[in-house]
Amino acid sequence: MTRNSEPVESRRPAERPGAVRGLRTPRLGRPPQVDREAIIKAALTVGFGQLGMSSVAQELGIKHSTLYRYFPTRDALITAAVDAVVTDAQWPEPSGQWRGDLGDHAWATFRLLDRYAGLAGHIVSLRIDSAAYGEVSHRMVTHLVDLGFTAENAILAYDLVHEQVLMFFLAGQRWDEPAQTADQAADLRREMLPDALPSVDPRLREALTGIVNGSPSDWFARKLDVLLDGLAVLAPTR
Repeated sequence: MTRNSEPVESRRPAERPGAVRGLRTPRLGRPPQVDREAIIKAALTVGFGQLGMSSVAQELGIKHSTLYRYFPTRDALITAAVDAVVTDAQWPEPSGQWRGDLGDHAWATFRLLDRYAGLAGHIVSLRIDSAAYGEVSHRMVTHLVDLGFTAENAILAYDLVHEQVLMFFLAGQRWDEPAQTADQAADLRREMLPDALPSVDPRLREALTGIVNGSPSDWFARKLDVLLDGLAVLAPTR
């Protein structure tokens, strides 16, 4: 038999064992450039709702263990991401009127939480304080003191407003399908409304239906106005 008459089958490369075939071929070229800034950028791309070491490593195309060189824990990574978005946010300049300034601050926080889905949940559950978020809060409280509030009343006023903003994004959610934004939370409430209405006093059904089907931001505005009206009792008298 001549060389050219060799059977085709014998010229095929030997088939690789199944275990070897299952391995991914390493990517050629330089490894991804990773630093603290790149990791935070990737974390924001992943989003607060899905943020974790594994998801960020996958986004960057690196090993999970590489992230620990920069962030020792998941909380440290999330805190850095929170710091980044808070620093980048537009916070209103104070006008010198406590009600307007506190209300403007509440709306700035509302917009921040609505822009970054899942952020509210991390703010209330982080084991590491966000320095940037703490600085923004501290600045608002001391501003109230500058306007004549006692230290205790300034903290109380800020806490009440701040907690109202957070709870607007956290309340009324199902454990198996948590909402990430104000609109998503509103959609969940609308979905659950038909099952809830039969147990509601008939005198309340029309009002409740209007509230649930209305604009989330409009309802927040009404709640904020009532809260600010009540906080007037803490304000300094001139």
